[in-house]
Amino acid sequence: MQARAMEQSAAPYSFADFHVHVGERIGGYQLRDGFAELAKVPGLMAIGAFVTEESGDPLGTKLQRMRQDSIALIQREASALQIFWHLTPVQTGFEEVLPLLSQDTDLKFYTTYKNVGLYRSYEEIERWMTFLKDRKVRMLVHCEDDGIIAEYAEKHPFRHPHDHSLRRPELAENIAVERILDLAVKHAYPVHIVHVSSPQSALLIREAKQTNPLVTCETAPHYLLYNESRLTGENAHRWICSPPFRSDKSRGELVELMQDGVFDLIASDHCPFSNDDKDRYKDTPEKVPCGIPGVGTLYGSMFEHFVKTGKISQEQLTRMSLTTPVQLMGSN
Repeated sequence: MQARAMEQSAAPYSFADFHVHVGERIGGYQLRDGFAELAKVPGLMAIGAFVTEESGDPLGTKLQRMRQDSIALIQREASALQIFWHLTPVQTGFEEVLPLLSQDTDLKFYTTYKNVGLYRSYEEIERWMTFLKDRKVRMLVHCEDDGIIAEYAEKHPFRHPHDHSLRRPELAENIAVERILDLAVKHAYPVHIVHVSSPQSALLIREAKQTNPLVTCETAPHYLLYNESRLTGENAHRWICSPPFRSDKSRGELVELMQDGVFDLIASDHCPFSNDDKDRYKDTPEKVPCGIPGVGTLYGSMFEHFVKTGKISQEQLTRMSLTTPVQLMGSN
């Protein structure tokens, strides 16, 4: 099964996807899907789309352009798709970001990806929390500790797609999640931990919520459905994403934690590259664009594998795939 199969929608149902990369360039590659493609996804009511500042393209300018592009394309498709914006400032500073923050925006930071200029230290993230203490604009955080990743990358050369799981271990996620949660509790700050793939991280989040109810989190269907064996065999390079797939033991524990209600929502982390771009570096996996599609099967795959099998109720799926993400997109 290739990554493209993640896109095929099974039926028209109502859902929202809080975590979608669309209409941008990532790592020098243009994402395959634009807003027009998402406007055609059956049942998709709302998305949280990312606006990542790029060199020579200031955050405010890019946000304005993406707003205009999305409105025009959605109107052309006669779609009612609603868009919320997650902003990632790179060069834009505190004062410059303030005018960009509104009811349909929040912020996104990364504790890794130094090589592409996205990395923020824990100290920097705390400074943003301090600056925004009165506004308390929700902060999404991609949690993988960059120091741990550097250490494990040194130990495990990137020769095969499966090495991706060795180079970005659960430990990196757990450490970063713990550090960010400590800051969220210290500052009583609203933090959303994206694409949780480690059971230990999920347990840390559950504990932090008892002190700071403003903490929320998500996981993605691919972490609940697949394990690290996806990174072996033919076309395994097309499944490279970060965080990587985990052991089947971790996958099973994530399912149990979902059943226990630990995850506030399910989001796809839809990040679609063309197969040509993925295949260009299949023999040098470190250069393969990192991300997989998923918005088209977010609801269908969850319903098929977890509701129909009795692992979660229809009400649980509706809460995670519609009610809560819509609430978050309307609460800032």
